Amino acid sequence: MFSIGTPEMIVIAVIALFIVGPKRLPEILRGIAYVYKNFMKAIDELKRELEEDLEEIDELNPKKSIQKKWEEFLEIDEEEKKDKKRPE
Repeated sequence: MFSIGTPEMIVIAVIALFIVGPKRLPEILRGIAYVYKNFMKAIDELKRELEEDLEEIDELNPKKSIQKKWEEFLEIDEEEKKDKKRPE
């Protein structure tokens, strides 16, 4: 993807200064910052909701459910074998 570095920001700032003038530039930059901040909040909220939904879907995955039960069974089986091997 693309990224904006310092030289690009300077060129954009100079062009914006010529287009809107020095009096309105701070006002416009505050507006842009406000929109960007709210956009990033919305993106973070969307990411959080998607992660929660994916966790719920993952819990319903039959393959993982069977694998988890199988591992539990094997652990119980190993414990029983160890108990039988121990002399009383």
